[in-house]
Parts: sequence; structure tokens; C-alpha cells
Amino acid sequence: MRKRALLITTLALVLALPAMADNPPVSGSSSTPVKTPLDSTIKTGSDDEISDVFRDMGVVQRRAMRKGGRFLLSTYGTLDFSDGPYTNYSLSLNPGYAISDFFEVYAQFSPLYLFQKRSIVDLVSQLYDSNGAQAEIVAARPKYQYGLEFLWAPLYGKDSMGMSRILRSDTFLKFGISQIKYDTDKGLGIKFGVGKTFFINRNLGFRFCVNYGSIQTVIDNEKSSKGLLLLEMGANFYF
Repeated sequence: MRKRALLITTLALVLALPAMADNPPVSGSSSTPVKTPLDSTIKTGSDDEISDVFRDMGVVQRRAMRKGGRFLLSTYGTLDFSDGPYTNYSLSLNPGYAISDFFEVYAQFSPLYLFQKRSIVDLVSQLYDSNGAQAEIVAARPKYQYGLEFLWAPLYGKDSMGMSRILRSDTFLKFGISQIKYDTDKGLGIKFGVGKTFFINRNLGFRFCVNYGSIQTVIDNEKSSKGLLLLEMGANFYF
């Protein structure tokens, strides 16, 4: 009887093997789980959930634009901060050339000067000497100026204007040397400056620069050198 029962059990297992091959165990059993394909219609989120700050974020490139080998025209107005008797306003028209993307050289020319008396002039005019003669300050007035300017722009960046506009810019150092022609004499001017250029497009940029330098002036027929601060603001054209 035992042999007959063992034979029947063995025969039942043999017959059940094909059925087990056609129907593998379901997921969750101790056997290998069934692989289910991913649903491609499922998304992690919509574009509305992404902040505008990250969607419009720009990448800083190596240069603002190609300037090397291009002719330039720098135009700017100048306001001086000094202790002289007159405040001088000048207009400069400087043709130049970009030796590379970082170095520029200009022929500096200021054909126009405007003047404004400072309060010290009126105060001195109210004084009289022992002989009753009225005191006054006699200062030579500049007529025009010419010289050279050298510019080095080692730094470049971008500045955001709100959430939708970005202005490219560079930061530069400038050195200038010039000859100033006064109505009575002439003098030498030297200046060092630092400034920025904001590029509107590949042909136009707005520029400002703060300079400190030394200038020879003629006051009461005596020539002397004095330090002064110069503020320059204007536009640059690239051809």
C-alpha cells in the first residue's frame, strides 16, 4: 500500500509541473516578482509650479561681446569736484580702437567747457584791501583739452533689470594723460579711474566712470597742481 501511495504522489507532481510553468507565482510570494512597465503618462509636476527665477535664469558667458579689432567712439560729459573757484563741465569726443576684448585705447579730445562760479568767488569779491581796492580771484579758464586714454576691462558680468531683462556689463580701469589749454597758459592733467559699461546691444553701451587725478591750474597768474575728483557719464559706440 505504501509503494502504491508513493507512486500516485510522484505521478501527480509530474503532471502538475507543466501547469506551474504556464502560471508563475504572483507578486508578493517568495519567488521572483513580476515586472510591470512604467506608465509614461505620469508627470512629476507642471510648468506652473516652477518659479520664474529658475525658469529665466541665465548662464554667465566668458565675454559680454566681441570688441577686439573694432573701432570705437566714446562720448561723455565730465563734472569736476575740486576746491577751485569755478565748477567746470566738459564734453569729450574720443575716437578709439579695441586692441582686444579687454584693452582699448582712445585719443581724448574735449572741445567744449562750461563754467559756474562757486560761492568763494562772491565772498572774496566782497572784501577790500587797505587801499579800498576790491579783492577778486583771477583764475584761468580751460578752452579745450587733448590727450590719450588707456582702458583695461578685466571683469565681466550680468545685471538683472526686474524679472525679464538682463544687461551685460564689464568693469574697467582707466588711465588718462592730457594737455589742457587755458585762456592764458596750459597745464598737464593725469587721472586714474574705475567704471562700468552696460551694453544695450552689440553697437551701443552706456558708461560711467569715477576718476581721481592731478591737474595743473593757473590762479592769480601762478601755476600749481591740485587733486580733483572727476565724474564721467556717457555712451560708447562700437563699429
